[in-house]
Amino acid sequence: MNFENGDLIMFPGWRKELEDKSLEAVKLQNYEEALLHIKKLETYDAASNDILTAKVICLIELSRYDQAISLCRKLMKEDEENYYKYLHIYLTILFQTSQYSEVIDMLDEVQDMSLLPEEYQEPFQQIYDMSKQFQTTATVKDAEDHMNHFFTSLENGNFQEQWKLLSFHRKHAIQPYLKQLVPYLSDSNLNPVIKTGILQWCMDEDVTDRFQVEKFNQRDWFSPATLPDVLESDFAKASLRHLDSVEQSDATMYQFTKQILYRYLYITFPYTPDMEDAELVAESVLYLAKNYLQVNESNEQQEAPSRIHQEKMDEIEHLEKVYFSQIDD
Repeated sequence: MNFENGDLIMFPGWRKELEDKSLEAVKLQNYEEALLHIKKLETYDAASNDILTAKVICLIELSRYDQAISLCRKLMKEDEENYYKYLHIYLTILFQTSQYSEVIDMLDEVQDMSLLPEEYQEPFQQIYDMSKQFQTTATVKDAEDHMNHFFTSLENGNFQEQWKLLSFHRKHAIQPYLKQLVPYLSDSNLNPVIKTGILQWCMDEDVTDRFQVEKFNQRDWFSPATLPDVLESDFAKASLRHLDSVEQSDATMYQFTKQILYRYLYITFPYTPDMEDAELVAESVLYLAKNYLQVNESNEQQEAPSRIHQEKMDEIEHLEKVYFSQIDD
């Protein structure tokens, strides 16, 4: 039988010669040479599945994993009789390239290993078990690497990087890092927003230990598990009660005012102003909200902030610019 490519013909003898050269090159670990012979066979559409399997081996040995994976997928679709052989190679490539989740997902679809051909039950189970183990190890190592990066950023004072890493780690348990984190709560050089984030992380984990927290020259001891959320403090509730009429008349204005109050109290958390200042703070954040939204009232309704209101507005605006606005950059 001849193999044709356009007007060119591959005679069986030449095909056999190229196949032998390909397999011999693989045996001698001359993988680039083997691929050259295989390419000629492919040009004439004369590469058998055995030869293509040899090509997969060459690609793996040359670390061309994406190409090897693509070819494996092709063979799995086209040669159903040898599906599990190609699947074994495919899973091995995924494992070798640390794609443990893909291995686990694929073998989870099998559901019952006992339904596999007997010769593949044990090796597939081994790959599955090792992928589970390495996936856990990789996740822990990844978390440790990120956490080390976070501690380095806490020392170097890169706020945006600190915030990004803190947000990442709040998805994980804090206990392994608690002893290392606690000293930062009393570090006067650390951004108070980051301190609040650390405290909230402790609150999420119901940490009952008492820690000293420093903010704006205040130092006191707090147990995160007993702390209310930012807007659940007595001061926050009192301030919001003074804004009830705004909530009833202009829901959008109320939400924007509430957001400014939240950001202000987030910066100072867990400390809050004196309860007697609740109305002053409420009125000041409302003035700021109107300024930010550029709300123009009629002259009869318009009232300039008093000196004490202006001072509080300046304080709130200053804190937000210095400690919070960088998050949005």
